[in-house]
Amino acid sequence: MIVSLGEALIDFVSQKDLEFIGFPGGSPYNTSVAIARMGIPCQYLGRVSTDLFGNQLMEYLEKNGVGTKLVIRTDESSTLSFVQKQKDGQAKYAFFANQTADKSWREEELGQISLPGDTKIIHFGSISLSQEPCGRVLSDFLITSCSSYLLSFDPNIRPSLVPDRDVYLKRFENLCKVCTVVKLSDEDIQWLYPDLSLEDGILRILSFGAALVALTEGKKGASLITKTHRVLSPLFDLPVADTIGAGDTFHGAMLSWLHLRELFSKDQISAISEKELSELGAFANKAAGINCSRSGANPPSRDDMESIQF
Repeated sequence: MIVSLGEALIDFVSQKDLEFIGFPGGSPYNTSVAIARMGIPCQYLGRVSTDLFGNQLMEYLEKNGVGTKLVIRTDESSTLSFVQKQKDGQAKYAFFANQTADKSWREEELGQISLPGDTKIIHFGSISLSQEPCGRVLSDFLITSCSSYLLSFDPNIRPSLVPDRDVYLKRFENLCKVCTVVKLSDEDIQWLYPDLSLEDGILRILSFGAALVALTEGKKGASLITKTHRVLSPLFDLPVADTIGAGDTFHGAMLSWLHLRELFSKDQISAISEKELSELGAFANKAAGINCSRSGANPPSRDDMESIQF
């Protein structure tokens, strides 16, 4: 079982002029769908509004086989994101997230959460960790109550939503100290450590104790790094509709690969061979490539992964 913790929102993706199409989204939310479509048992842990958007978010989870027993429904509004697609398929975001459901966690709510007994991995991250008091509440919960699980972190940083860079950087590093897997983009590292090279930024994150760092670099592909091996997995060549949810799909596929092989400890992941690391990177990159060939966050199923060849 994998539990994915964090925000759920609606992405309104631009079509032309002021025309938008809405898609369920939010990084940990997308990751939960990516995992479930791979046939891995997954529960989404989050606060979801009772408004019309929240109802859509719940329906989409259930449709995709994501468990919702850990979801807290609340009267606060849903977070909305407006997404402008660039010519290269990259996305530019504007968020409406003031006092919304997914950002309003309270300590007592998390204290009442009972995770399924077969939980092996907890995935978390993104904008829910940059907002207050949500970021503080979630990070305290993860550090104090979840150390017995394999923790997987994707910061997925949106600088415009980080009110205090120093506070966020300290939180990021404290969370890295309890994580086994950290996935981030080249842009994330450049924002976190502007005075360091990408290589030195990766080494810094590994020094906190992570067993596996996955670095995505857009068209350059992705690098998977442990303390003993490093592999570069090239991007799969598919037409790009947009890049929305690409990183989330990559991460979901990566965690699914680990789950299928029952690699649930830091020691096991530290011992992954170079060949296995290459297989992991190829699997995750293929999933991300299929997602990018579709509009919005739309991860592939296990059948898609087997039937789509390129």
